[in-house]
Order: sequence, then structure tokens, then C-alpha cells
Amino acid sequence: MATILDLGLLEYFVPLFVFIFVFVVVFALLEKAQFFGKNVGFNALIALCLGFLFVIVPEVITLVRLITPWFIILLIFLIFLVMIFLFMGVKAEQVAGVFGGNDVVFWAIFIASLLILGYAFTQVYGEQIQNITAGESGDGEANLVQGIGQILFTPKVLGMIFLMVMAGFVVRFVSASIK
Repeated sequence: MATILDLGLLEYFVPLFVFIFVFVVVFALLEKAQFFGKNVGFNALIALCLGFLFVIVPEVITLVRLITPWFIILLIFLIFLVMIFLFMGVKAEQVAGVFGGNDVVFWAIFIASLLILGYAFTQVYGEQIQNITAGESGDGEANLVQGIGQILFTPKVLGMIFLMVMAGFVVRFVSASIK
């Protein structure tokens, strides 16, 4: 029996919601950054094309469906964090200074965003990556792809990549603090 609480009908509108979300976010970013100048029509055309591209690929729709609620939760958490400081008597300028000019806050939000993206990518593309590294026998080209996948996704190689990235960040922060 159909009830007013049955939201199954909304599943049919998910591609439309994804299109509108991608269009609005890309258009807002292009307008804010003015990467292509102040041409509103060109920015709208780029946002429209990216919105259609996101709708065409079903995996990307699933990716956006997984990512969006987590980023909304992150945004609500940040808003509540700012409100807590404001309610405790901290001045708005001090809160803005901490959130605006502090590298620790930026990197914490960046790492949280990477974790959200990593979770979503593993949920959407995890089976495909597992098939690459599992070793299902096929023709010669499939064996080559599986061999490369098995090399790239071993714990030693992933650990080395992680250490190299961390060393790069350490060098960047140490050299920035010396100036």
C-alpha cells in the first residue's frame, strides 16, 4: 500500500537531482574562480556539459549519491563547531581567523574529504579493482593488466606511495616555516 512516507518514487529522479547538483556546484565554482573570465554563458555551458556527463555514467551517479550525504554531514558538523565557539563567547573575527588562515583546519577538512572520497570510490569501483588484482585468467592483455594491478595494489607499494606523499608534505611545511 502506498503511503506518504514511501520515498521509492524519488529513486527515479536521482539522475535529475545529480544533474542539478553538479550543474549548480560547477557553475558556482566557475563563477567564483573566474577561470574563464566573466563570461556567464561559457561557464553555464561548461557546467551543463559536466552535468550531462555525470548523468550519462551510472557509476558516477552512484558516486555522487554516496558522497553527497557525507559532505552534508561534514558541513553541518563545521557549522555546529563554529556555532559552539560563538555561543561560548569567542568573537566572530577570531573564529574566522582560525578557520580562514589556519593550515591545520584546512588539512583536517581536506583529509576528511579524501576519506569520504576513498570510501565512495571503494564502494563503487571496489569490485572492479578486486577483479584486476584477483587474477582471473584471460587473454594475454588481461594477464598484463592483472600483473600491473597486483604490483600497484600490494601493501608495500601502497605504503611506499603513502610515505613519499607524507615526506613531500613534511618537506613543504618545513621549508615554509624556515622562510
